[in-house]
Amino acid sequence: MTNRFSTKLPTLLRINRYSSYENFQHIQRLKLGALQPVRFTSTSSKLSYYFHEKTGFSKTSRLMESASTIGDIFSEDNRIAVQNKPIKELIHTLIVYRLCSFQWLVNRSPGLISFAEKAGLSAPIYWLIKRTFFAQFCGGETAEQCIDSMSQLKTHGIGLILDLSIEADINENGSLSLNESRNIEADHVSRSMAKCITTAASQPNSFVALKLTGLSNPTILRNWTLTLNSLSKSFDKFDINKDGKLERSDFLKFVYELFGDDKENVAKTLFDHADENKEGLIDKVEFINMLSLDNKYSRSLLICNEDFHLKQEDFEDYDKMMDRLKELCELARIKNVRLMIDAEQTYFQPAIDDVAMKLSAKYNKSDNKNGPIIFNTYQMYLKDSTERLMRNYNLSNRKQFVFATKIVRGAYLYSERKRAKEMGYPDPIHDTIENTHAAYEFAVEFLLNKLSEAQKTFDKQLDISNSPVVFMVASHNKRSIIRALRQMMDLDISTKSGLVLFGQLLGMCDTITYTLGKYECGVYKYVPYGKINEVIPYLIRRAQENSFILEGIKEESQCLWKEIINRIFHIQPLISNS
Repeated sequence: MTNRFSTKLPTLLRINRYSSYENFQHIQRLKLGALQPVRFTSTSSKLSYYFHEKTGFSKTSRLMESASTIGDIFSEDNRIAVQNKPIKELIHTLIVYRLCSFQWLVNRSPGLISFAEKAGLSAPIYWLIKRTFFAQFCGGETAEQCIDSMSQLKTHGIGLILDLSIEADINENGSLSLNESRNIEADHVSRSMAKCITTAASQPNSFVALKLTGLSNPTILRNWTLTLNSLSKSFDKFDINKDGKLERSDFLKFVYELFGDDKENVAKTLFDHADENKEGLIDKVEFINMLSLDNKYSRSLLICNEDFHLKQEDFEDYDKMMDRLKELCELARIKNVRLMIDAEQTYFQPAIDDVAMKLSAKYNKSDNKNGPIIFNTYQMYLKDSTERLMRNYNLSNRKQFVFATKIVRGAYLYSERKRAKEMGYPDPIHDTIENTHAAYEFAVEFLLNKLSEAQKTFDKQLDISNSPVVFMVASHNKRSIIRALRQMMDLDISTKSGLVLFGQLLGMCDTITYTLGKYECGVYKYVPYGKINEVIPYLIRRAQENSFILEGIKEESQCLWKEIINRIFHIQPLISNS
């Protein structure tokens, strides 16, 4: 019976399933010019593969490696992630996964932790967290403490995404931290991030994750998000012809109505700068860029209307944030470390996207031999994620910079839905998990197709120095990983090109990560660190995510349990992945 994950490569590949498990031979060596089809079998799965004689040698090798990777990921007897771990670590992971399966505990954990902190019981709660969830999902309290984890991952072909897990949010009463104290804290975080970049640089091709709320006063991100949303609505309102363009007269009406007749000279200056082709027309991208906070002329307009939510201190906070980011970007460029800008809550995200695109335009030049530095993140559980992804991809084409991104499903499901319900606005998250899966798979397929189109244009295999697209498939979903690998086979995109990367969080879905690492598929682990009180929000999200993806936890738990039993009773495993 053909497996539902079987690869659709007409005349090139056929996947059959055996009726029982058995030991399999290693991949047969291909000989250039062989006249007969070559057969090989996965080292740990019951999948068999056949390649047609006309398949080129190098392409056949790539297909065989990808097919073998799929086979091992699919195998229920895959021991790659567990076979070298001490039994104590296996038992600890199993206990943490079991705790994550208690939804009542996970759902109440934020309230319980908050109560304990207010009651002066932080010490015992933090002690418990440190020895369970923190030990499972974090690399340590400092960047230096993560070095052991980095080294262990490297030996298994796994790269690093180092993350100082500090973020800021709106307080319970709806207000935000005072400007002065928040900027002092952001300066401290920036210095710590510089140390993080230096530590990550010790391992080539590493990433460092950035949370913009930790590097700014979050007020500016919230207010700039509100402003961007208002500007988008204003463009639609004054786009009389509904053709996605504003004429000069339309823009002047916009300025007169919202800012007054005395701003005519500023308005004309802005329009002339935005109308690069001198057509007398601007589209929404040009309109938004024209009114950017980087433009001194637009500031004089935006501050005049309270509907745009901006004050003078917001401009100052924005400038300070951008100064911190530019310093970190320059350091990352010098150290050859890539920066991954994390997605955050929806009331910050449009501003984060805007900043990420500005930095990408500067640091992701197409002629950079080391590839792009800035990676943005798209949470595909959001209803507007597909539109934003495609819009920003088109912007990268327009501005001639590399579109580098990480595709995730999303990490703020519980808090986003709770806030939407409490504040009475539409739920920003897809109504069903199936819709989220569909959006995620569309995003991956869209970017893979763009890579394939570029390869056909250049008529050669692309690499990190010349590709217009580089992205990470960040997922704990086995089906998504296998589907991406299958599509890469279909499109002849090498898993070793460095253009399509894979990522999972530390302490989660090790079977997928270690298998991809074994086959050198460009896989990374997201390794957060920080003091216990600083990483609590991150740990709560990890527990919630694990409780949500119960099927994935079940598979991992079964693998752990089987390995533990085999070792205790000295049972020889049926299959070894050495």
